[in-house]
Amino acid sequence: MAKTKSKTKNKSSIVKQPKITPASSKSRKKPKYKSFRLHKRIKHMGPKLPSWWTLFKKALSLMKANKRPIFIFFIIYGILNIILIRGIAPLIDVESIKESYDELGLGNDGLSIGFTAFGSLLRAGTQAVDATAQIYQMLLIVVASLALIWLYRQQQAGSKVTIKMAFYRGMYPIIPFILIVLVIGLQLLPASIGNFIFSTVSSNGLVVGFLEQSAWVLFFVGMLLLSFYWISSSLVALFIVTLPEMTPMTALREAKELVAHRRFSVLIKVLALIILCALIVLVLVLPLIYFSPIVAEWIFFTLTVLAIPFIVAYLFCLYRELL
Repeated sequence: MAKTKSKTKNKSSIVKQPKITPASSKSRKKPKYKSFRLHKRIKHMGPKLPSWWTLFKKALSLMKANKRPIFIFFIIYGILNIILIRGIAPLIDVESIKESYDELGLGNDGLSIGFTAFGSLLRAGTQAVDATAQIYQMLLIVVASLALIWLYRQQQAGSKVTIKMAFYRGMYPIIPFILIVLVIGLQLLPASIGNFIFSTVSSNGLVVGFLEQSAWVLFFVGMLLLSFYWISSSLVALFIVTLPEMTPMTALREAKELVAHRRFSVLIKVLALIILCALIVLVLVLPLIYFSPIVAEWIFFTLTVLAIPFIVAYLFCLYRELL
């Protein structure tokens, strides 16, 4: 009987379970590391993090284990997104893009038109139309993330949960969660400033010569990496702050300790997630844009809604591997 219960528990557990260290055990003194200082490389004493492909498969398995709640989540989030943010009007007009190409004398290049339409769809599908819709979009993402984190955590603990319970009980750390989101917004400022300056310099023709172009590209990449360096730990803090009696500052400190000496590896996993999502959308949507824009729009909408439980599952698996 005990063996049967053990097997059932292991079957429900997809992500790594946190390692509990006895209070009486002695721990080795950790080497100190200070950011933006020259140091010898400090190897993490724990096991190596799994590859992005392993995290991808674990995220899919986690979604599969919660397929009924996620299906209901998809319906609820999709309807609210259409009512409050997106609307039902078409987002792109391929015919007008074709006419613009003809007026500019660029011909009827299907691939170029498809990429242009895809860029328009990406901007229209991910950016809210006005300030009110932006607020709704932000609130929806925060509420959805909290519900999904609670759902995944409870399911992996062996509890039977529903999406209704996730929306009811997962909202208690909403204020600390929003504070961490605001910190991430501040940490993204260097990337935004770098992008603004680089775009301004490039569009006004202020860059002359290869050396100047290389210098501005390095400046932009450096600002981008600085933001990613900071948010690599803050993304982990989003999951820590949802624990009971946890404050934002404590969550940020604990997240920094978890990614210590593994920040580059965490950064690679996050970048792989972004590239993977972009490639999936590109491969599935781009071929349909030129032939059936309406179908392409709704497939894009479906993928953007499903991306939320997938991204949360992927980052949740990464967080549990850091423990």
